[in-house]
Amino acid sequence: MTYYVTGFMYSTDKQRVVLIEKINPEWQRGRLNGVGGKIEKDETPEMAMSREFEEETGVVTASEAWKVFAVITGGHEYKVYFLYTIDDNLTQAKTVEAEKVGIYDVDDMPQNVLHNLKWLIPMSLDDKLSFRRPVEVEEKDLP
Repeated sequence: MTYYVTGFMYSTDKQRVVLIEKINPEWQRGRLNGVGGKIEKDETPEMAMSREFEEETGVVTASEAWKVFAVITGGHEYKVYFLYTIDDNLTQAKTVEAEKVGIYDVDDMPQNVLHNLKWLIPMSLDDKLSFRRPVEVEEKDLP
């Protein structure tokens, strides 16, 4: 099993979000996703998210600022922890590596966002939901 994190940094008014245009893996090429990557040994999802966000955007965040709200598992192959934080430092996010970082309007997402962001982003922003425990989803191949 490989463990990953994907995170969304929102502005304090919850109108903007930092996303990254993926190069790899191949199936994500040219699509927008949250910032993230693999969880390293002895890291919590929050620690991994803080590290990955700094590596990919140049913005330093405390691991305690990130909140896990959903976990998507793909059989015995992968588990992705989805996290969010609210921080106006998102305006400092910039492209640091090969993948292009941008700030997008939550209510007017581009067509090239990954399919699950269309429900993950609104869910993480819903003030009527409490994430005492993350929502757990198992992906499956559809016929």
